[in-house]
This record gives sequence, C-alpha cells and structure tokens, in this order.
Amino acid sequence: MRQRLFALSAPVVNAAALATLCTAGTAQQVAQVDQIVIKGQALTEGKDQPYSVKRFDQADLRERQLTQAQQLFREVAGMEVRGLGYDGVADSITMRGFSGGGHGGDIGYVIDGIPLNEASSHADGYADLNVIVPLELQGMDVFKGPVSALYGNFNRAGVIALRSRKGGAYRELDVRLGSHGVFDLQGAYGGKLGPLTVNAATQVYRSGGYRPDTGSERGTLSARVAMDLGRATQASVAARLHRAESTTASVITQNQYQGREGFFDKNPNVQNDGTDKDFATLRADLAHTLSPSLKLLAFAYGTDQNFTRYFTRLTNASTWQQRAEDYKRHVLGYGLNLNGEHMLAAAPLRWVAGIERYEEDTHFRYTDALDQRQATADTFTSGVNGGAGTLDRLLTTGTTSAFGQIEWALSPWLRPSLGLRHDRIGGGCERRGNETRSGASAQCAAMKDFAVTTPKAGLRSTWVERLLEARASVAEGFALPGDAAKFTAGLSVDPTRFRQTELGLVVTPAPGLSADLSLFRTDSRDEIALVDSANLVYANLGRTRREGVEAELRWRPAPWLQTSASLARNRSRVLESLPTTPWLVGQQVTGVARHIATVNLTVWPMETLSLGATVRSVGRMAVTQRTASAGQQHYDGYETLDLMLAWAPASAAGSHGLRRFYLQVANATDKRHATSAGVTGGTWTYNPGAPRTVTLGASLDF
Repeated sequence: MRQRLFALSAPVVNAAALATLCTAGTAQQVAQVDQIVIKGQALTEGKDQPYSVKRFDQADLRERQLTQAQQLFREVAGMEVRGLGYDGVADSITMRGFSGGGHGGDIGYVIDGIPLNEASSHADGYADLNVIVPLELQGMDVFKGPVSALYGNFNRAGVIALRSRKGGAYRELDVRLGSHGVFDLQGAYGGKLGPLTVNAATQVYRSGGYRPDTGSERGTLSARVAMDLGRATQASVAARLHRAESTTASVITQNQYQGREGFFDKNPNVQNDGTDKDFATLRADLAHTLSPSLKLLAFAYGTDQNFTRYFTRLTNASTWQQRAEDYKRHVLGYGLNLNGEHMLAAAPLRWVAGIERYEEDTHFRYTDALDQRQATADTFTSGVNGGAGTLDRLLTTGTTSAFGQIEWALSPWLRPSLGLRHDRIGGGCERRGNETRSGASAQCAAMKDFAVTTPKAGLRSTWVERLLEARASVAEGFALPGDAAKFTAGLSVDPTRFRQTELGLVVTPAPGLSADLSLFRTDSRDEIALVDSANLVYANLGRTRREGVEAELRWRPAPWLQTSASLARNRSRVLESLPTTPWLVGQQVTGVARHIATVNLTVWPMETLSLGATVRSVGRMAVTQRTASAGQQHYDGYETLDLMLAWAPASAAGSHGLRRFYLQVANATDKRHATSAGVTGGTWTYNPGAPRTVTLGASLDF
C-alpha cells in the first residue's frame, strides 16, 4: 500500500523519573494520562534516538510568523521546497537525495496520527500541508530517512510528524497583511470548559497572487476535546475542516525567464487553471493506564476529501493542453498501541508495539485536451499530441501493519535502539465510466498482495559529556510499484527496497556554540522497471545511490548576536539501469540540488528589538535524464535574501496584549528566479519564484 496509519504513544521519562513513576500512586496515574502525546514522541523526544531528527517547538513555530508549516523546511539541512507556484497544490519537497516529497511519495506526513499522504491521488503519496494551521502546532519533528518502525510506506526520505497542542490555557491571535493582497488571520484557544479540555485553532488566508489570473483562498478549523473517564482513562475526539480554492497561471517559457518577455506574465497558451478542495477528518482516541509503566491506546479515524485540479502544460515541444484531475477520497483507520517504560539491568527501557489497519478508496477521474475546462472531441481519444485520454475508476488500497521498537539506555556511551515493522498491502481497481486511455498507465486489475518487513537498528553514545555525542544507524524502507503499474494483471515484482546508513556527531565545544554533523548513504535495490512495454512485463531491475553530508551549526557569541547555518551537499546517481538504457548509469537523479544552504544572522540592538537576515542558496540540479543522443540538462539554482525586523514589548513575556510586531521582506533584492524548472520535448519551462514581498504583522495574547 502507498499509505499507512499512525497512532499514539507514551511520553519519555528519564531514569530518575521512571523510578519515581514505578512507585507512584493513583494521582500520578491520572496526571500521566493527561500527558499522552502522539505516536513516536516517547521514543524520539529524548537524547537516546540514534538517527537524525530536527525538532521545532511551539516557540519556534510562532516566532517564525508562518503562513504554512512547510516554510520551516529551509531550516532543515538538506531540505528544499521546489515551489510549483500553484496555490492549492502541494509543492515538491527534496530531502536526503529524494525529490518527490509532497507532490509524490518520498516523504511521509502525519498530524496527530492522521496521515496526510494520499495513496492514489496525483502521484502516489501526494500530501498537502495547507490543511494545517501553523498556530495550532505544539511542534514538528523531521525524521531523516526510513529510521522509525512506527512509520511504513512514504518514508524512504523521511517523515514529517506534526503535533497539535493538547491542554494548556491560552488565547492567541496572529494577523498579517502583505504584498499581492495577502491577508492571513490565525487564532488559537486552549482551556477548560467544565470537565472538558479544549484546544482549537483556525486560519483564514487570502492572496491575490503575484501573477495575472492568480489568487487563492483557504480556511481551516481544527479542534480537540478531551475528558477523563476515570482515574486512569481518558477519551478524546478531534476534528478538522478545510476548504480551499485557487486560480493559477502555470509555467513560464524560456523567453520569459531570460527577460525577453514579461517574467511574471501568463503565457497566452495557459487556460483557466485552478483548484478546488474540501477536506475533513474525525478521530477518536481512548487511552488507559494499565499500570504506572504500561499504557494501552486505541484509536479510530476517518477522512473525506474532494479535490479537483485544472492544469495547462506542454505535452510536446509545441502543444499546450489543459487536463483535469478529480479525486473523491474516503479513508478509515483504526489500531491499538501498547507502550511500556521499565527498568531492565538497572537501565531504563522504553518500548512500543502496535497493530493497525488502514483502508482507502479513491474515485479518480481524468480528462485531457480540454477547452476552458470543457471537453472537446479530442478529449475522448487515447491521446492527442501527447494527451492521455480519459480515466474513470475506483482505486482501493488496504494495509495491515504490525510494529515494535525499543530504546535501552544501558549507559551514557551505550544506548541501542531496535525496530521492526511488517506491512501487508493489497487493493484493486474497478472501472466506473468511459475510459479511452490505453497502455501501461491505463491498467486496472486487482493489486498483487505485497508483504514487506523493514528492520531498523541504531546506537547513540556520549563520548565526552557536554562535548561530543555520536550516533550510527541502519534502516530500511520500501516503495510499491507506482501509479497504475501496481494494478497490472499478472504483476510479479517485489517492492523496491531502500537501505540508509548514517553516522552522526553532535559537538558542543563551548557554551552557545554547537554543530550537528551527519554523513548518510541510501542505496536502493530491486527498482521496478517496465522491461517489455508491448506485453506489460515488469521486473525488479535497477539500483540508485544517494549520499551526502549535512551540517547544522549554531553560534551565539554574545547575548545580542546569534548566527546559524543549515548546510548540505548531495550526490545522487544511477548505479544500474536496463540493458536498453546503459547511458543512464552514472547519471544524476533529477530535481536534487548539489548543495543547499541557509545562513541566518540575528542582532538585538536592544532587548525588545531584533533584526534578522537570511540567505538561501540552492545549487545546480539535473532536470532531465540523459538519452541515447543527448546528455543531461541542468538548472543552475538561485539565491535569495530575506529580512525581518521584530519588536516585542518588554512587558510581553507572560502578559496579555501585543506580544510581537514585525516587518518581513522576502526576496529583499527582488531577484528574479525559478523555484523549479523542467524540459518537455526540448522546450524549457519554469515556475517563477515570488518577487519582493513585504508583510506587516502582529501577534497578540489575550
């Protein structure tokens, strides 16, 4: 299956706290229930995890003044948002040498146990973070690579685990106005209503767009209500509603990019493109403390989504066509988790084990060769000038998963972690209407049942207290055949396997100075290739290597000065290809920049005033694969500068009223650049990045 479930887990305690917990009475059991958090935090929140994870807490999220959670990704070494410029459509995210996160299935996304990845939408694993309100979040954890047994498919590059706020007393409001008609209003509430603990957040966002015929509106409401049912039992219900609409201007041409025509103008071949989305989730949880060191958690959730997209693009060197994709998606998930914390050999042992079931069905309709969103005679062919005919089908996927993971802090220098996950995935395809597409991308049969087991192992070690920390891990992930390939009758292939090996060091040579360094290599094997297109025969053939070095540096030499940097150098290349395409061996993976760097400098000329500057550099990347007659083509990347001035009243800490007032200037030099690029039939197209954008905003507490 191309998607999986997530559940809850227990919190982390240290050895001293664990000893106290094991002798605690009923009152402590009740308090412990209130601290239940989302799955994965118990085994990754402390200092024992043997792999790379970047964490952002609630203060980080609010101080960045975000309109989208993904704006934090540039602070993660090796991550890049390759913006597509289509409001309402997920961008492509790069991490660990993979370029298909968000707009594809390389990265897993989850909010409080609800997966955002879509098994059978536009590219398997598509995920849209626009449904998240930044102000609702307690934190965000970025796991690099398939390192946790708690997550299955869509985690070969890593997992983005979002955690909403639970409990607490607060009333917050963030409002901002900006260039291009931007208006963003976010509010959050936390408190008690009788016996109920309530957390809620909302966002209303509007933009007129920085190109002709572009603009977007979206509104989101999320809420969670929790209640104690007894001394050691808590129930909660959480819901989310999201509505979004947008119009877009698609890509620009080479002439526009080089300045010979209007850089931001809408190409006359682009039609009335846009998106329309409704999204809703509902989740129920029941948590019971069996003993001070053992907790049982049960959950069930459902998701309903309607998403329609119209998109004009080049289908060959000279033909532009508008296509439509429509997805009606229904999801049901449920599962049980058992979480334990014990002392073993006088050392704290934390573990989680669980079983989950996930079911998704998607009614998918595709039409091409449209005229202003209306069908033409060419729409009902098998493909005109590069078009793809029509599809109308019901796609189903289901998975049953079992997993377990432990962390054992034997000593400061010996903290091993072991994990194992097994996924059994099946599904099918049923035609629901007229389909005129043919060939490999039109197959519609029962999915082969896939069974895959992925082990994880790692070690964390403190070599010199408060100076040098080391980590090492080996972890496996997987990927099913993509798109219609997995619905091909008689398919006889295994899932593609990915193995990541990582070494890391955390060095803290002086107060205020730290460096987190990591070296990784991810090798794929048994890639799935179409070896006989006439007879639709697939085989496990192909290998790719992704490797690189990442560094996150922070230095605060004085109370009034801080600098930080997130740096990455990637090398991704093909090791094995089909005998018919030997020229691909040694070629770069497309969409992966050779270097990615973010450098930030913040100065406090006075305690209540801060000035910040952020430089972002994205290096050269391949955008095409080599052919028998032509080499790879590359986009040279770009650099931008962002500025921010913020004023926080001296009385703001812990008080009500104005908390912060700020002025942001994104792309301060007004540099014309493209956040992504491509080539179709030898013709270059680009997605233009935003021009200089000025935003004024304020954060208030009540």
